[in-house]
Amino acid sequence: MVVKTRLDVVVKLREREEDTAAQKMARAEAEVRVAQQRVEAARARAMADHRQKNDAAEWEMQELAQRRAVTDQKAAQKDLVASQRTAVQVRVLYTRAHQQAEVVRRVADSRREELVREEARIETKQLDEIASMLFVRKAG
Repeated sequence: MVVKTRLDVVVKLREREEDTAAQKMARAEAEVRVAQQRVEAARARAMADHRQKNDAAEWEMQELAQRRAVTDQKAAQKDLVASQRTAVQVRVLYTRAHQQAEVVRRVADSRREELVREEARIETKQLDEIASMLFVRKAG
């Protein structure tokens, strides 16, 4: 038998907030992974050397492409740092939401246990009264 308390609504609300925060955290971590992949790909492009025996115009074009690859790598690195900061902030929010939900769950559980003990105490008192009346009736 599950005893309902007024805190059950608050527990559901906190759990919903916790789930939302967990989803945001998962999205932020996915963005970090994507940013890391972009940085690795940009680094590979920047490290590649495509220069061959060609005229000066080809070499100049390759040099511009190399500079562009290095610029892309720096931009990807900045995006990675930004997504990591966001992930840290979202992780803090999730931790806070999880803690708040856990506190409300514990309070609701203790209240529920308290209500069950109170019901058991009342039932025991009623059974004792019935037993006393039966004893008096038999004795009398």
